[in-house]
Amino acid sequence: MKKYFLILAFAIAFMASGQEIRKTGQFTHETSPFEVTKKLESMGKFIYGRMKVPERAEVPEGKTVDLAIGIFKSRNTPTKDPLVLCAGGPGLSYLDDFVPGFAGELGDLFLEDRDIVIVESRGLKYSDPYLIIPEMGALQLSLLDKNLSADVTIDLYLDILKKAYDRFTGQGIDLSAVNSEEIANEIAYVMTQLGYDKFAMFGSSYGTEVVQNMLMHHPDRVSSAALNGSVDINRAGYDMHSGMVEALEEAFNAVANSPALTAAYPDLKERFLNKVSELNVTPDTLNLFYGPTGKDYKVLLNGNRIALWLFYQMYFNTQLPRSLDRISQGDYAEIISSPGLIFPIPEFSLGLSLSVFLSGTYDVKAEHMMEGSEYEELIKGASLSTFGPYFYKKAIKVWPVQPRKSPKKFHSEVPLLLLGGKFDHLCKPSYAAQLAREQGNATLFLFDNVVHSPVDNGPCAILMMKEFYDDPSKVPDNTCMQAFSHEYQIP
Repeated sequence: MKKYFLILAFAIAFMASGQEIRKTGQFTHETSPFEVTKKLESMGKFIYGRMKVPERAEVPEGKTVDLAIGIFKSRNTPTKDPLVLCAGGPGLSYLDDFVPGFAGELGDLFLEDRDIVIVESRGLKYSDPYLIIPEMGALQLSLLDKNLSADVTIDLYLDILKKAYDRFTGQGIDLSAVNSEEIANEIAYVMTQLGYDKFAMFGSSYGTEVVQNMLMHHPDRVSSAALNGSVDINRAGYDMHSGMVEALEEAFNAVANSPALTAAYPDLKERFLNKVSELNVTPDTLNLFYGPTGKDYKVLLNGNRIALWLFYQMYFNTQLPRSLDRISQGDYAEIISSPGLIFPIPEFSLGLSLSVFLSGTYDVKAEHMMEGSEYEELIKGASLSTFGPYFYKKAIKVWPVQPRKSPKKFHSEVPLLLLGGKFDHLCKPSYAAQLAREQGNATLFLFDNVVHSPVDNGPCAILMMKEFYDDPSKVPDNTCMQAFSHEYQIP
C-alpha cells in the first residue's frame, strides 16, 4: 500500500509540473532550440520533438533511449520519399551539423518535393543519454603545457574513462547497445512511428556505416542512398593507423619520384620523422587560441602534438609535402592558424565514439598498431586523439563493451551513389570500390584533389546527389568533376 501511494504521489507531481508521461514510440513536439528554424517552425515547415525508442530493438518493451528529432517539411506536397541524414564522427550532433544548412540554401535545393528527417542518435548532444565526458576535455587542457609521453598521457585518459564508464553504467545505461546496428534500428523505428514506410538516406563518413547497417537489417525500408566517404564496417577501426601511414608514404613517394619536388623538399620523410622525435625530447613553445573558451593557452609543442595535429589535417589537406616541410623547418604557422586536435573537440560525445568503435575494434593485433615500424612514435602521438587501434587496445580494458553482431557481408539491389576522395586515409577509395563491387546497383565517383568529403568541397557533389535522389535509376552527370585536379605545389 505504501508503494502504491508513492507511485500515485509521483504521478500527481509529474502531471502538476505540466509534463505528460510519454509512451515509447510517441512523438512529442517541443520548441526548436535552433534560432535558424524559428520562421520555418511558425510556418509548420520545421518540426522538432522527441521520441522514446527501445534501447535494444530485440527487447521492444524494455528500457528506452530518448531521441531528439528534427523534421523539415516539404515546401510542396511531397511526391518523393523522405530523406534521412546521418553525419560523421561519431560524436558530434547530427542536428547541429545539418539543421543550419537545410534551413537555408540546401533546403531550397532538396525540400521542394520531399521531407527531410534528422534523428539525433543515442549518445549525442540533444538526445538522452548524452554520453559526453567533460572531465576529459578539462584534462586535455590542463596537459597543454606539459611534455608527457604518449603512454603516460593515455594512462591519464584511461583513469577518467574508467570513472565515466562506471558512472554511465551505474545510471543504467547499456553501453553495449550504443553501436551502429542499434542506431540503424532506432532510425527504422522512428520512421515507422512517424508514418514513413520507405525513405532515402544520406551518410557521411561514419554515417555510411549506419547506412550499411540499415541495408543489412532493414533493406526493404531504403529506396536509395548516397554515401559520402564510405567506411569499411569490418576494417575501418583497425586500419586507422595503417591508412595514415599509407597516405604519408604516397606523399613521400610522390616527392621522391619527382625531381622538382625532391629539390623543393629534400629528404622530407627523414627530416619530418626526426623533427617529431626531437620535439618529444625538447618541445617548442606556442601560444594558441582556443575558440570555445576564448582564451590563449601556452602549449608545449612536442612530437605527439604534431602527430595529433597531422591526424586531423589529413582529413582535408591535399598538400602534405608543403605542410610537413614547413614543420620540419620549425615553421608552425599552419598549426597556429588551425590547431585542430591539439585542443579538445567541444561538445564531443566521447562515450558514443568509444562504444561504437570498440564494439567493432576489439581484437587489435601488433600489425594494426604498426609496432616496430619507423612510424611507431608518430602513431602513438596520433592515438592521443582517442582514435585508432593503439588507443582502442588499451581503452577496451576500461570500456568493456560487447562486440557487435553485424554480418560480415551483405548484398543489396538498392540504388547507391558512392562519393569519395582519392586522398582519403580513413575512408579509403579502396573501401568504396569494394563496396561498389559487392552491391548490385552502385555507382562510384572518386574526386581528385579531395581527401575525406566531396560534399564539403563545393557544389559539385551536392548537385550530383540531388540528381541521383530525384531519379536513382540514372547515373548523375559528373561533368563538374573535371574541375578537380591535383598537383603538389612547390614553394
